[in-house]
Amino acid sequence: MKMRKITLLAALLFLLPSLSGFAQSLNVPSLPTEVAPPPAARGGTLDLDLTAAYQLALARNLNLQVGRYDLALADSDIRGSGGIFDPNFSAWVNGSSTESPTSTVLEGANVSKSARNSYGLGLNQLLPSGTLLGIEATSVRNSTNSTFFFLNPSYNANLRATLTQPLLNGFGTVANRAGIVIAENVRDQTVIGFEVRVIETLRDVEQAYWELQATREAVTVSEQSLRLAERLLAETKARVEVGTSAPIDTVQSEAGVATRLQALIYARNATANSEDTLKSLLGFDLPIEWQTRIETAESYEIDPIALDLDQSIATAIEKRPAIIQKELDLERLDINVKVARNRAMPNLDLTASLGYGGLSGKSTIIDPDTGEPIEIRDGLGDAAKQVWNFDFPSWTLGVQYSVPLGNHQAKESLVRRRYERDRGEVELASLKQQIIREVRFAVRAVEDGAAAIDAAVASSRLALRNSEAEQTKFDNGMSTNFQVLQIQDDLANAQLSEIRARVDYRKALAAYYGATGTYLESKNVTIADPGAPESPHDFWKDVEWLKFTDFKQARQQVTKPAEQVNTATE
Repeated sequence: MKMRKITLLAALLFLLPSLSGFAQSLNVPSLPTEVAPPPAARGGTLDLDLTAAYQLALARNLNLQVGRYDLALADSDIRGSGGIFDPNFSAWVNGSSTESPTSTVLEGANVSKSARNSYGLGLNQLLPSGTLLGIEATSVRNSTNSTFFFLNPSYNANLRATLTQPLLNGFGTVANRAGIVIAENVRDQTVIGFEVRVIETLRDVEQAYWELQATREAVTVSEQSLRLAERLLAETKARVEVGTSAPIDTVQSEAGVATRLQALIYARNATANSEDTLKSLLGFDLPIEWQTRIETAESYEIDPIALDLDQSIATAIEKRPAIIQKELDLERLDINVKVARNRAMPNLDLTASLGYGGLSGKSTIIDPDTGEPIEIRDGLGDAAKQVWNFDFPSWTLGVQYSVPLGNHQAKESLVRRRYERDRGEVELASLKQQIIREVRFAVRAVEDGAAAIDAAVASSRLALRNSEAEQTKFDNGMSTNFQVLQIQDDLANAQLSEIRARVDYRKALAAYYGATGTYLESKNVTIADPGAPESPHDFWKDVEWLKFTDFKQARQQVTKPAEQVNTATE
């Protein structure tokens, strides 16, 4: 039912005739879904704003689909990790027969013959506390040719319950639930990893979208520059014909046209490459999809925003997925330390058992009145009845202690786990340092980008006025073809610089939101995570005294360096 709801959500989001005009809130399924069909295009052209591009990528990007399967596998690992507490059922049937010569009359036959058939059923289960419970029902049929057995064949029936409780090594939910807790921890890290995939996908889409917008604008500038050069060539030819210009001026103008035409070809090629890059990110795979022309329907112009560096750094430390993922990994390392500490303890086990038995079989007695032998047959049912009536109880109770002398393997394992945890703490500190640097770079890039836009706009405006003035001078015979072509090149370069400055500012904003861990929030995108599944048979996890140590111990507590491990019980 859950998968149907997710598939229906995907259909509602992505199968509409037009991808423009969607609500700004995007909900990304985290578990595998069917890949949406290609979008509808009108006349071979797909009008695409940035939000629609996001939706299309989230629906069809195969890299995200791989991430969804990673999360489904992590869910499966959680469910499977609880299998350690699954009850184990066993059944067996054994038969044996022996013949051997005898050397004494006490064996009751010249050739001793015996047969044994045993049957049994068993059930045992490990509990999160480390307790191993078992119950076993067995029956045995023995037969022999010896005359000294008054029950032949004989039937034994037994019912026995056993308990083994570790008191040190292996005690508590910490040691026995470690696999489940680690599987849940890995699942949490996988969720963060999927979030990173979503962020990277959306950032790549945004970068490609603005790059396509920039190259399209560059084509427009190149076409405009070519028209100006062609106009200059036409005017120069007219002047040569009337004798007011030298023929060499025509060569300069023709060279200018050829240069502009070459620039236009390069610009169109860059546009085609940018469009293919965006199509790839949007999941286009069919030949007909690659023939679709994408029209960017969103302007790259945006009002600059003011940023607070200190607040940006604080936000990044709190929200960056890389930090959250590393903190989750530290929790896993803490678990490893606690388990290793438990494994380094001596083995001290309490064992107990309680059972009931019964015995029956075929026997022969002499009738005191007639002196004739009377055969009495009591089968397995009689032995089982004795068990049922608790006629013959037996029990055991004991404590067993063992520890390797020196216990070097367990001690060094604990040392290693502590070193790994300490290294993780240093790696987290290094990561925070790196992220602070990234945020500083990102804030500076946004602030410089805003200033660059102002400068580029002013330069473009002045270059246009300069070009118009130079053209007027040329029309009045006060300028040359070379000067006009140079000024026109300056205009084209200034216009391209303005385009690049605006696109770079958009990219700088995307990098800033990524550096501060607020990219999805800035795009109003949420991950639809149904949550981790419950592990089967996972009970008693919240009983404090059964933990023996606390999984939830705050990591802010000062930890002992690994070299301080002096004894196995530290």
